[in-house]
Amino acid sequence: VVGRKRFGPQGWSRAYPFNDGDLTICGSVLNNYLEKYEQVPWPDLRYIFGEIMYGGHITDQWDRRTNNTYLATLIVPELLQNMNLAPGFKSPDANKLDYLAYTKYIDERMPPEAPQMFGLHPNAEIGYLTTQG
Repeated sequence: VVGRKRFGPQGWSRAYPFNDGDLTICGSVLNNYLEKYEQVPWPDLRYIFGEIMYGGHITDQWDRRTNNTYLATLIVPELLQNMNLAPGFKSPDANKLDYLAYTKYIDERMPPEAPQMFGLHPNAEIGYLTTQG
């Protein structure tokens, strides 16, 4: 959600103050849940991230729906098994890599942020590039 912010409020009714702190807190919650449960509690994670963490910033019901649609698409069991996350980028298979190899895979293969990664039209980047000079 933070990366999508780069392309402006397109698709949202307004700009929301999502930030890296939200991502860090979600990462901590995710870590705690994975430590506590043998099976990943996917519905719980979608609810916590969508209604509390990021959802705490969201004031419009349509924006909440947009956010929850992203989560329903991305926070699923397939995420750990070569799910197509972006054009040309599949998530690493969590069963085949340890933590260091997993993060290395992401660091080396993640494509640069582009509007298509967030389901936006390629022209969504024009406004961002214009403001960057």
